[in-house]
Amino acid sequence: MATIVRGERRPFGLIKNDISGLAHTRSQVGGEGVCRWKMLMNGMHLEGQWNCVEFVVIEPGASVGEHVHMRTEEIYYIISGRAVVTMDGERIDARPGDLITTPIGSSHSIANHGDEDMEFFVTEVFPNTGPPATPATVHLPDLLAEQPVGRGVRLDLGPHFTGDWRRFQLLEVPVGKSLADLGVDARDSAVLHVLDGDAVITVDGEEFVGGKGLSLAVSPGRRTTVAAARGGTSGTGDGGAAEAEALRLIVVEVEVR
Repeated sequence: MATIVRGERRPFGLIKNDISGLAHTRSQVGGEGVCRWKMLMNGMHLEGQWNCVEFVVIEPGASVGEHVHMRTEEIYYIISGRAVVTMDGERIDARPGDLITTPIGSSHSIANHGDEDMEFFVTEVFPNTGPPATPATVHLPDLLAEQPVGRGVRLDLGPHFTGDWRRFQLLEVPVGKSLADLGVDARDSAVLHVLDGDAVITVDGEEFVGGKGLSLAVSPGRRTTVAAARGGTSGTGDGGAAEAEALRLIVVEVEVR
């Protein structure tokens, strides 16, 4: 959403959400079976040309029916389970870690033919002018590289869309470590979403603590740090404690003009 009102830019505040309280939808967009769904962020509350950010669970045997976006560009990030995506009539067998881009005007559907729930993360952004790009599938875990703290990959979304998309990040932070800088440009707004582990996310000195499904929308220029907490440790009390899970999160960035 535009934030210039009567010549004055009024920055939006932070939004916190999680994946509790999912709605149950039947025959979603003409599909089959039951999906569980939640809008994590409504674009009208975000700076920049966001439309929405969603979390979806497709139950075994269910699907989201074939449809076309004529007003938005979209990404799917597969979190867990296996998916069959049909994109412009072509089948894509998607697995966890796959980022799937849907340019404006491409027809697509997504189904779960497996025997366990399939979870995915959705972002839609309004387009600019220009011809649509070709749909793409990128398996981000293959691109993870060592960085000063943990591992990460930062994928430039610009070549895949016409809109104000910037980057999609997949980050892994070892337990007890922290990222002092996410590398988000001061002009960009960002949505952070925790995939696994326990996070302490600090935005301009305010802490937000949570595990899988914690989502934060951060407006441009906010100082944001991410720490992997030890809260995921489980044990028997006899010295046999399991090692805490590393923190994994994704970050979507959109430029604010």
